[in-house]
Amino acid sequence: MKHTNIYNLPQIVVNALTHDEYSAGGADYSMTTLLKAPQQVILKNENEGALVQDVSDLFFSRMGTWTHEGLEKANRDNDDIICEQRHTITIDGVTISGATDVYDRVKHEVIDYKTTSYYAIKDALSHGKIKPDWEQQTNGYAYMWRTNGFAVRGIKIIAVLRDWSRAMSFRNKDYPKTPIVSLEIPLWSEKEQHDFIFDRVRVHEQARKEYLITGETPECTDEERWKIPDKWALMTEGKKRALKLYNTESEAYQNIGDNEYVEFREGKANKCENYCPANQFCSQFLNK
Repeated sequence: MKHTNIYNLPQIVVNALTHDEYSAGGADYSMTTLLKAPQQVILKNENEGALVQDVSDLFFSRMGTWTHEGLEKANRDNDDIICEQRHTITIDGVTISGATDVYDRVKHEVIDYKTTSYYAIKDALSHGKIKPDWEQQTNGYAYMWRTNGFAVRGIKIIAVLRDWSRAMSFRNKDYPKTPIVSLEIPLWSEKEQHDFIFDRVRVHEQARKEYLITGETPECTDEERWKIPDKWALMTEGKKRALKLYNTESEAYQNIGDNEYVEFREGKANKCENYCPANQFCSQFLNK
């Protein structure tokens, strides 16, 4: 991948942002890769040398890496835990690797660090609703520990909130009181974990084989694209703000009144536009 520096950041910062020691350990897939859309993975691999990204876009991912490294170094002498252990498993002839941040020997607990935003954990705090990809990823790690002979009785995510506000912690009783929050993750059965990983391997391998034959990739789903649903806005002549938003065109027209009209608002695919490194080579994105 090629990096630009359009904001002219100091070279010492550029060096830190572009320094990356990550390795999947020679596996066919990492656990995190399996969670991605097959089209994104294929296009990124096929165009790796031509991909362009500005160094400023790397900050938050590197911030997460630096937090992980600090937590790991501070706990290297703790005999009750195992830090940064990489496991490799084989499912249906495909090798998968995954590096877990922490395994607690005493509690038999898999722990993952996430440097994230308050928005990402808001539903977990208020409704116990964990982000699906977090639940899937950590259960994949738990399966790897189980496969390698370790008991797993629980999963926890320690979330470090990069946008935490002390002022908000005083104003809002539901807002976290510290920038570090522990979340309990539902632990699936070993069979559920195996079946999920098996299904993700099947999806990726099928897409890879079809690409080798046809040169075509399966389009990403709306869910994989983080697409906000299309809306139909009921508008009043002379005003810019919508009176109400509707999920269907027919519903909007059923409620239309005098001097009102319906305006279509296409939902944006947030991941495609802002977080997919291969969007510049994606016909689904370019031909939207």
